[in-house]
Amino acid sequence: MAKSQLVSETMYLSRALTIFIAFTAVFAATMLPARAEGDTVRVGQSDSIAYSRVFAAILTEAGIDAEFVAAPHGRKRRMFMDGVIVMDCCASPIWRRAAGEVDLQVFSDAFYQSPEHYVFREGHVLEINKPEDLRALRVAKVRGFNYQNEPYFGETISVRDMEDVLDLLVAGRADVGMINGQDFRRRMRLQPRPLELGQTYFTADLRVRIRNNHVDLLPRINAAIATLKANGKIEEILSDSADTPAAPTRDGPITLKVGQSDSEGFEAAWRAILLEAGITPEFVDVPVERKRRLFAEGAIVLDCCAAPMWRMRAEEMAVQRWSDTFYLTREQFVFPEGRMKEIDQPEDLLALRVATIAGFDYQDRSFFGVEVPGRNMEEVLKLIAAGRADVGIISNVDFLSVSHKVPAKFVLGDVRVRAQQKVRVHQSVAYLLPRINAAITRLNQEGRLIELLEKQHAPEGGR
Repeated sequence: MAKSQLVSETMYLSRALTIFIAFTAVFAATMLPARAEGDTVRVGQSDSIAYSRVFAAILTEAGIDAEFVAAPHGRKRRMFMDGVIVMDCCASPIWRRAAGEVDLQVFSDAFYQSPEHYVFREGHVLEINKPEDLRALRVAKVRGFNYQNEPYFGETISVRDMEDVLDLLVAGRADVGMINGQDFRRRMRLQPRPLELGQTYFTADLRVRIRNNHVDLLPRINAAIATLKANGKIEEILSDSADTPAAPTRDGPITLKVGQSDSEGFEAAWRAILLEAGITPEFVDVPVERKRRLFAEGAIVLDCCAAPMWRMRAEEMAVQRWSDTFYLTREQFVFPEGRMKEIDQPEDLLALRVATIAGFDYQDRSFFGVEVPGRNMEEVLKLIAAGRADVGIISNVDFLSVSHKVPAKFVLGDVRVRAQQKVRVHQSVAYLLPRINAAITRLNQEGRLIELLEKQHAPEGGR
């Protein structure tokens, strides 16, 4: 065979093979089965507690089993682009236009119209009639957030989260910030500050963002949104009065079955709240996982102490209400002294053995290398001290109350998350919320909860 003929036939076969592979890929893609309803997808945890509840309700209504991933805002956007998470909430499309994002994302129908306001220190409200007025102001913003009219900002002060924005305004280190009205009112209830809302500068259509390789989920998400809007569930979740029942307050003494505190560090505070509220507890002391099931079934009707982001199973969200926040914990990694490891991102946990408590929900759990289960916080520290686990996760309250019981020395990592500790109330006794909230207010005004939670004395020779 001539060399030219051999080359010609080789090129022909190569082209034919290329066409066949391309056709096969297209055909296979069109024949892929629809995603099963039970499939688990990894989604971003919302930056807002209220919107986290909306997002969870949408996913539940859509029949989507979701694994929530919590991360700082900027990192979460990178995780979406990298495909580590495939869905995120809750944002307006105009806030997600970074290089590379637009081509990767599709958005659901809008589920809520969120009024975005300027926010100022009390007595220092300014009239901002046009974007150019911002050039003369110091503007506090959250890193990773996109803002309307950002090119017009004068001096820009970038901080970690919305709490830092509000603190800058109170301290007079910034002139203006931006916040949605619902989030502002919630934060002011939790921590009153000398702040005022200014005018609305933008109304955002909040939506669910889906990576385009999961676009098959979009019809289910949109149908769920339509159902939840039609039955008023989204408005109920986001309403300022959602946590305040309309039922009349009952003032007399009452005896109820309640859950024993999840940890020893909170036990005294939990008993103090019940006593102040005039509630006689019949404590049910069972492992955390079983206690969560008993609450969902209504076998216990009060429980403490947890943050809403840790109690987001569908069966729990259907029946639970939350008290006001009574304390803000600092959740931290804990290591044996001399063996602290750098954990800058969730992926750093893949190589580590993590001591956990059965029934607890943990952020970034999917990144834990190996879970080493313990029964309680004291056992978590013992597992670490014995070298059976590399790291654990503990609150400042539990560390104070438990660490001196373990004959070893420990070191705490950076604050991983700040968690709003609340009392969980079953909807069957929602009328007790005003009593519980009033008790929390009185105890905090007198400084008694701080005394019980932060000034626990470790014996001599402790940590």
